[in-house]
Amino acid sequence: MSFDLLDHYSLDKQPNFPPRTLPVGFMLRLAKALHTYGMTAYELESTMKRVGQTLGFGVQCLAQPTNLIMSFSHPDEPEPKTYVFRVEQGEVNLERQIQVNTVVQDVMSGGLSVSEGAKQLKDISNSPVRFGLKGQMAGFGLLSAGIAHLLGGAVPEILVALLIGVLTGLIAVKFLKTDSLKFLFPTLSAIISALLANFVASLGWLDSPYIATVSGVIVLVPGLPLTTAVAELARQNMVSGTARLVYSGTIFLQIGFGVAIGNALGMTLFPAESISLQWYLPDWALWPAIILAGVGLCFLFQSRPKDLPWVILGGLVAFATTWYGAQFFGQVMGAFIGAFVTGVVANIFERLSGVTRSVMLLPGIILLVPGSVGFQSLSLLVEKNVLEGVDTAFSMSFVAIALVTGLLFSSLVLPPKEA
Repeated sequence: MSFDLLDHYSLDKQPNFPPRTLPVGFMLRLAKALHTYGMTAYELESTMKRVGQTLGFGVQCLAQPTNLIMSFSHPDEPEPKTYVFRVEQGEVNLERQIQVNTVVQDVMSGGLSVSEGAKQLKDISNSPVRFGLKGQMAGFGLLSAGIAHLLGGAVPEILVALLIGVLTGLIAVKFLKTDSLKFLFPTLSAIISALLANFVASLGWLDSPYIATVSGVIVLVPGLPLTTAVAELARQNMVSGTARLVYSGTIFLQIGFGVAIGNALGMTLFPAESISLQWYLPDWALWPAIILAGVGLCFLFQSRPKDLPWVILGGLVAFATTWYGAQFFGQVMGAFIGAFVTGVVANIFERLSGVTRSVMLLPGIILLVPGSVGFQSLSLLVEKNVLEGVDTAFSMSFVAIALVTGLLFSSLVLPPKEA
């Protein structure tokens, strides 16, 4: 998910930080922008090192989910200068990623001066997000509806997941006005989702409240942070990777606890009624569901409209290769094959188009990550089915490792383009 965050940590308000028109001030704000719009720690650190070399500085950067540490050395300076500053947890914004990458390339090629690049960074930060309230609500709803079909839901489950997703998006964009609400958002959304699914089931319209619930909150499941965490650990970014891993686990627990509360209340208040007829979509509807989810991800990741076909293609490539790989080689190998092929295709796209590979890679990862498996393991543990819950959690871990290994192999075969 990606909704605009207020900038509580503007460097312009810090009295001892250099102005943005100076090289060091520009690089500080560039690192902050790259982090805010969803760049991983290892990519950010590598990018800042190259930018520093271009501008005549030695740069040491340590990127963490909620803070950045940067040290600058220059031949004319007797000692290096180090800056530590707080940043918001990054949210993916593909359009702004592309805009910032363009600034990086132009400054490094000499097409833009540092002061001009700094001005463009400020303009990017102050520009309105591509998709506001309605777009975000549509993104939540479409992704939830698509996932509901992928999980085997019938038409009622798909419709209820769509409703839950839209409601979740409304809460995310409209009502998270305080820190307390923001931190409780995963739990509150899970409670509301489970209550709503159980209420519809009590009317005799829903056969599987579980599918409707997990599909409705699937966008909150931290599959992308989990995969990023494992990738950062694999690349020796221990601090950032560990922090993201703990963050992912905390969100899983919040969602699982919320669903447990919602189910307990829902089953008491709204006893389920059995239904005699279910309307399932035909098998070929699987592929329109992927396209529907891709459109939702375009809204959630704030992608440019002209990149919509590539966002959808990334999801189709990821799902198709994973699904067919799993049919022949099992779930773990299927995840590895899907990640490898998606990574190679995304790197080819980046080299041919000059647009960041994230446009295809991130939607693909969302449809690859074992988020629903992790959610299921928590549900089993809450229901005191400990052995099956732990076994499912281990399966999720192996799938996550397979995904990261596939992405690493794809970068070995065809390295991503450097700025």
